[in-house]
Amino acid sequence: MNAKELTKLGLTDAEARIYHTILKLNVCTVKDIAKECGFHRTNIYDVIEQLKEKGLVTFVKEGKVMKYQPADPHNFYELLKEKEDFLDSIFPELEKLHKQKTSPVVVEVYKGEEGMKSAYRDIVREKSKVYGFGIRGQLRGYLPMFAEQWLRDMKKHKIPLCGIYTQRKDPPPYITEIRYVSKELGSPACTLIYADKININIWEPSMVAIIIKSKLVADMYKKHFDLLWKIAKK
Repeated sequence: MNAKELTKLGLTDAEARIYHTILKLNVCTVKDIAKECGFHRTNIYDVIEQLKEKGLVTFVKEGKVMKYQPADPHNFYELLKEKEDFLDSIFPELEKLHKQKTSPVVVEVYKGEEGMKSAYRDIVREKSKVYGFGIRGQLRGYLPMFAEQWLRDMKKHKIPLCGIYTQRKDPPPYITEIRYVSKELGSPACTLIYADKININIWEPSMVAIIIKSKLVADMYKKHFDLLWKIAKK
């Protein structure tokens, strides 16, 4: 485990690096931490206070020297539970504000691995039949562990998925229907149509997912899918 991974638990970069250092040293002074990670002492004191407030660091005073040590890692569960409870309390208001959008076309852009995962989770939330083209197994290639979970969720919620692949290469077991087209008819991006949304995935040179919410645009993309489906081979 490295310090960067701890940021996925909600720590800032500085909190993650200093907490990781304290974990490695077990019992240490601010001087020890500064020597190990290169932070200025003043900044270390500020970050340690933040970690103490989160219940992740404890301290003992030996004479005039303050020494710090990591608290029980189980406290991370409590920290995340508090955030989850807070989100539950404000979510109805967030959802209400989100639904107040008046634009007939809503475009959302998601970047990076976590952004791509969020875009795919939206498909599961909608629980509507999915039509996809330009599929080459990108999700399983770039995010294999997440892909397995996503396909399990699709199966669990019985969400039909019709996919047009550009190559015959080990399609996942859970796809309702699969057809194939030549690479010339393929697309550099994977496009998924569901409900009144279009999810366009760009995988290289960096991961970007674009979700367009518009019944008119979704219907146009569905017509394009239908044309490809007619000429695609089983």
